[in-house]
Amino acid sequence: MFLLPFQMVGCSHETSPADVVGRIQMRPPVVLQHLGTLRERGVAAVLLSTCHRTELYWWGDEELAPWFESAALPAVGSRMTLERRDADLAVRHLFSVTAGMRSARYGEPEVQGQMRAAWIAARAAHVTNTLIDAVFRQAIEAARHIRLAIGDDADPALGARVREAIDARRGEMASPARLLVVGSGDAARGVLEALTASRASTPMPWLVTVTSRTDERAQRIANAFAASAVPWAERHAALHSADVIVFAAHATSPLVSSETAREITAHRQTPALWLDLGVPHNVEASDLPDTVEWVGIDTLAPQSRQNHARDRRANGALQRELARFAVAMHRRKVGARLSLLEERAVSAARAALAAGGDMRAPGDSADLLARQVTRLLLREFSALSA
Repeated sequence: MFLLPFQMVGCSHETSPADVVGRIQMRPPVVLQHLGTLRERGVAAVLLSTCHRTELYWWGDEELAPWFESAALPAVGSRMTLERRDADLAVRHLFSVTAGMRSARYGEPEVQGQMRAAWIAARAAHVTNTLIDAVFRQAIEAARHIRLAIGDDADPALGARVREAIDARRGEMASPARLLVVGSGDAARGVLEALTASRASTPMPWLVTVTSRTDERAQRIANAFAASAVPWAERHAALHSADVIVFAAHATSPLVSSETAREITAHRQTPALWLDLGVPHNVEASDLPDTVEWVGIDTLAPQSRQNHARDRRANGALQRELARFAVAMHRRKVGARLSLLEERAVSAARAALAAGGDMRAPGDSADLLARQVTRLLLREFSALSA
């Protein structure tokens, strides 16, 4: 369809074990550091890093796969498999990822926001150009249309899954229920959005608290959702008293070992529900005390089952969006050539006037006349080419 100098390389849950991909996930300061390196190299790029995929998209002919593997990724052994896409296949990959078609939970809405945030971060770091901006702008717009085609067959958002799991055990909890969210990133925000939406309709109010390894981030997200923040240094007391704990932090190793879990819940009389959204897990799930019901993300939000009708609709919408993108890029290319042609036509008109010896009209008037005539003709040609 189109041979653009647009490329991607990355690692995702589709080709590598989930725990490997989770350990590769980069925190925002690390992403900014890598974007700075790419800016110094003069590369226009966007770096996406989530718990399920870390991918680099860039514009240009430079080969960045070796840099991505050696500089951007830690040593995780041979269990990691890189994906590589070029030109139209890279564009297709970007569109399908942004629409949630490549997610473990088909059509999930979170990845669209993550892709947008990655693009905005790259723009703020001055690592993009107008061409790669056009690709990402179209990808985000395309994701909206593809999700409409998927419709109700999309998997519920992770926050909705958490809300369902809590509601299913509502009768076993005290009122009001004490709920603790561990983390302050996208997953924690999604959970808090879902719980805040349900809190107005449920007869049992939640007492929501948030804790994070960065106290400032925990306070900001707590303020955004009318919750209270707990300092990280006081997290064990909060873990002990909470009826429901949602672990939604990015960590390369468990935040709570089974030994710590036993110590925290040693004197607890009522059961606690621990929902672990971490990839890899935030809690060491082996040998937990009987008072703790631990539910991992694989149980909470299992991978989608195949749905042929849904997949046909989504793929049809994807093809339409790729066709729209091809037309837009063609128009951008034609527009650039028309501007160049206009400049050449003006130069030719001025040269003709000078050669004819008719210098009675000022240069500005000659330019204006030439441009008017040229634009009129070029608009006709442009309409025909469209």
